[in-house]
Amino acid sequence: MTTTGTAASTAGAGGTPRRTALSNFLRSRRARLTPEDVGMAPGLRRRTPGLRREELAVLAGVGVTWYTWLEQGRAINPSPEVLASLARTLRLDQAETEYLFRLAGSHPLPTEGSVPERVPAALLRLLHAQSPSPAFLIDADWDVRGWNPQADALFEFSRWPARERNLGWVIFANHAHRARTVDWERHARRALAQLRAAYGERGGDGSPGARRMAALIARLRANFPEADRWLDEHQVQERSGTEKELRHEALGLLRIDQLILRAQAEPQLELVVLAPRDDETAERLRRLAPERASDQEPEWGREPAYGHAEG
Repeated sequence: MTTTGTAASTAGAGGTPRRTALSNFLRSRRARLTPEDVGMAPGLRRRTPGLRREELAVLAGVGVTWYTWLEQGRAINPSPEVLASLARTLRLDQAETEYLFRLAGSHPLPTEGSVPERVPAALLRLLHAQSPSPAFLIDADWDVRGWNPQADALFEFSRWPARERNLGWVIFANHAHRARTVDWERHARRALAQLRAAYGERGGDGSPGARRMAALIARLRANFPEADRWLDEHQVQERSGTEKELRHEALGLLRIDQLILRAQAEPQLELVVLAPRDDETAERLRRLAPERASDQEPEWGREPAYGHAEG
């Protein structure tokens, strides 16, 4: 049976507006489900519509008494796993699930959204507007989905085959960019910690996206001994911006703020901008790719060239 979490009190209703709202919400969603909806025989002499409390509790894998207390508004603190089980049993959609978690004072378990096959035109226009700052778009797999000429001059995205064009891979495999990056090891370790965090956020091996991330991590291990050693440290870090310095062979020192912007309408895409931290860098970036004016969006295939593997 699934662990139900802790009970702050087992006597008396909590009485707070939030618990009252949770109680009403659970009862209403239970009432709209019929036994036939969940593959049960309808039975006889049902005085109220919907499933009985004991039926829902059994289907969700929780105790009948515990669920009764929860629906009565008592001061119970259900775990995220139990709330997720209740949401599945009650057949809640995403908005209803998020509402359930908020009423219960918890945070929803991560869900994996779909990665768009094409980058929206509005995001490509925003990408273009970042010039002369280098900028590129990546998706939840860290695959690079678009870039401007300045980013191509630094990372050479256009030279990589479409199925190999992944930021995690390029950080290690692009030797020219490795040589330019001041304190490359620190930034590479940071990237690996963020990859590990992204793998965990996507539910381990429980989702296609997590399996793709695990395949990338395995490929880095197999090809770069330093990545293999650093991954064994099991560091994790939330993805965020950072300060960075690049020692460009032609332009000199570039002092950069690496910014990460997420679009609410496309949460699976991130815009990464390398913004200048001083006037000298701003002027040097204007000379990075002056002869090129068009943005790029790569040809795309959803499956990576490397196979699935354990992370």
